[in-house]
Amino acid sequence: TDLQTFDTICRQVANRIPHMRQFASQHDVILFVSGKKSSNGKALFQVCQAANPRSYFVSQPEDVDASIIEGAQCIGICGATSTPRWQMEQVAEFVQRLLST
Repeated sequence: TDLQTFDTICRQVANRIPHMRQFASQHDVILFVSGKKSSNGKALFQVCQAANPRSYFVSQPEDVDASIIEGAQCIGICGATSTPRWQMEQVAEFVQRLLST
């Protein structure tokens, strides 16, 4: 019997895992921005969630509910390898509006 193994996580994702763990543990709440179908996004989100149970997967600003950031002094926003910077900035702007109301 032959044993076959497959490396199912891309190198860019694997190289980010230690940094994602550290980032997630340094914030009260993590908003992880990614497309709902992104397999890399799902893998990195699981890393964040393991390091910080207050990690939330969001695809657009409207996915952020005020209750998930309540009481947070430090909110981290990060994303998948393919998440555009503008998408994370939109989430950040939305959070700032929520906090100012």
